[in-house]
Amino acid sequence: MEMEKYLQKIVQISLSSTPEDMLKTSLEICIEISQGSSGSILGEEGPYLQFLFSEVPELIGVRVPFDSIAGSAMTKNLVIYTHAPSDKRHFDGIDKQLKKATNYLLSIPIPSIHSAKSSGGETKNAGTLQILFDRDVFPDLGVEKGPREFKLGDFKKSGMNNERISNIFIILPLIAFGIEVMRLRQTSYQVIHELKNKMISAGSWIGCLKEDITDKSPDLAEDEGIKEDFTLSENAIREGAEMAKSYLQLTKLYTPNFKTADINAVLKETAASLKALAGEFGIANLAVETNLDKGIGPKELDEEKLKMAFFNLCKNAAEVLREREVENPKIRISSSLKEDGRMEITIGDNGPGMPPEIADNLFIPFKTKKEGGTGLGLTITKKIIDLHAGSISCHTGSGGTEFRMTL
Repeated sequence: MEMEKYLQKIVQISLSSTPEDMLKTSLEICIEISQGSSGSILGEEGPYLQFLFSEVPELIGVRVPFDSIAGSAMTKNLVIYTHAPSDKRHFDGIDKQLKKATNYLLSIPIPSIHSAKSSGGETKNAGTLQILFDRDVFPDLGVEKGPREFKLGDFKKSGMNNERISNIFIILPLIAFGIEVMRLRQTSYQVIHELKNKMISAGSWIGCLKEDITDKSPDLAEDEGIKEDFTLSENAIREGAEMAKSYLQLTKLYTPNFKTADINAVLKETAASLKALAGEFGIANLAVETNLDKGIGPKELDEEKLKMAFFNLCKNAAEVLREREVENPKIRISSSLKEDGRMEITIGDNGPGMPPEIADNLFIPFKTKKEGGTGLGLTITKKIIDLHAGSISCHTGSGGTEFRMTL
């Protein structure tokens, strides 16, 4: 049952936090169940292994060579138990940096989530898990005279694979998943960031091209077909850049910043921002009603991300009220404390509502029906609510649309 609780904790964190937090928790659990003194998770980074996470914060990001103990475990698919000071492969540069000697070390390869069959050959491991011990936990092996290395299958059959150690193998696939998600996020962020820059650059060059055509051939610049081509090109580039910015915004959500905050203060600021937006939208008669429960006390929240989520819902509602030319447009913002101690936040409008085919796909990326939209706005909103271990639902009809969030 204890192992089941550990696994539930890791899965819960993987759904509501960053992959780095997932690796941190997984490592802490591996150290605890193996009764180690410390530990680290290493993964491949170009020609080196890099500390992706460690009990010692100073080690995160530090690189070690592939001929180290961790590198041997990963590349040769070996479980290695060794007395570090007696092992020539021990990378003592880290010990010198921390001014602390590594004693006994257990290195276990982390299997990749990609199967050999799907990758078309032999699968490389995703990294190495290292558990450090202050004492010799397997004294019968005599590792002070030399390291003991086991093929993975042989190790699982050996006496070393006691209950404490065998439970680590249950966690390894979750660690591999965390490593993969972290890599994908970093890679996608870099690619989309470059794409955004290229889009912005392309928009500038379109402007230069228009100027050149106007200078060299004013009649051609006034041709309706040419003007339409430029408009379509500029819109496509602008929308692409906006989509890239929205995606970058989405990736940043995986690094929450929780602190004690007042949800009502967040909602008041949202209402103030909405009133300012109404003037820009040309709907100065927009009524913004707030009904906030004063009984809600301070909570651990990410204020900035919640402001983003709430304002996005309000902005969408204001756009609908403007486009549909609703008489006496109104947006309601409320908070209330539920019996179980959770908060319920509602944001609603008095618009015409939305058809089922739109309401059913609101939180799915790129399913927007809004002209010029990126399709990520409500996806981002839902992710922010998810990060607070909350829920969001949409209720729509002829009397308007209301979003209900529980935090």
